[in-house]
Amino acid sequence: MPVQDIHAGREAFQRDLQSVLADSTLTDRGWSQPDDLTLLVPMLAENTQQGQVDLYLLRLFFDHYPKGPPSAQFINPLTMQYRFPDDVRWVPKCEGPQDIHFHTNYSGTYGQVVCSSTTLEFYKVNHDVKPEHVWDPSRMNFLATLAAIRRGLAPANYRGRSTQ
Repeated sequence: MPVQDIHAGREAFQRDLQSVLADSTLTDRGWSQPDDLTLLVPMLAENTQQGQVDLYLLRLFFDHYPKGPPSAQFINPLTMQYRFPDDVRWVPKCEGPQDIHFHTNYSGTYGQVVCSSTTLEFYKVNHDVKPEHVWDPSRMNFLATLAAIRRGLAPANYRGRSTQ
């Protein structure tokens, strides 16, 4: 489990964000940064079985970054928080991918967990992880987190909003 280091997290996040944005802006990407440790990323998920597209808001938090991945949580876009069980509909329901799962209340104790080795919560719940999937700050940044979540939200996996 990586150790919290807010100063390092802030610096690494700003550095990586500038690198990722290159010649674009947060607005160009549809992202927002409410403070210097948080990134809000809207994500669309297409449910081909029901013929609809759902919008989610993902909050990444960088207080253990870069030694650990960012915290990742889907939040209610109206309250900007996640409270179980009231906000379960703001967490996607996906089936199929082996490397990521979205839990509204993991094991009934941990609250929402985006189970992927690219999220901080994965390590907080002491998941087993193959060595090749362990977070490696020398070759990974928060784009690895976003890519993993987008793979989980692929139309072949997405089943709509969570209900429990």
